[in-house]
Amino acid sequence: MKNPTTRAKTETSAGGIIVSKVGAGWWVLLMKDRGGNWTFPKGKIEKGETHRAAAVREIQEEVHIDGLSYVATLTPNKYYYFRDGSIKKTVHFFLYMSPTRAVPVVQTEEGITEACWVPFAQAMTLIGYPTSNRPLLSEVDKILRTLS
Repeated sequence: MKNPTTRAKTETSAGGIIVSKVGAGWWVLLMKDRGGNWTFPKGKIEKGETHRAAAVREIQEEVHIDGLSYVATLTPNKYYYFRDGSIKKTVHFFLYMSPTRAVPVVQTEEGITEACWVPFAQAMTLIGYPTSNRPLLSEVDKILRTLS
């Protein structure tokens, strides 16, 4: 029998991790998805769109945060999920800095139920999908230490 992952469809998305510095501490924006997991804004890349442009668009659509400054390109997240068969998904994540902790407004039609700013250390304990999202937060932590 063949390995089912060799027949998997592929999907590519882009998203962003948004941070803001308050005093000596960093805060990160998390949103709760339709599954009740705290995660980051992300979505499918539209035709002709770069990964970074898609990430910014998805952030604006899902949590309505503007005025972001690009900081870094993060390691892409790769995983499989199942919906009418196996899908190999790659998510290109980017780190952005917000000059303020603007109040997020969530895109409820996408199943997002809430979003909020949390202290960085707390994000590590709250984050859903820990096998993919915790390594991203660790990578962001290393980058933020160089900015402090």
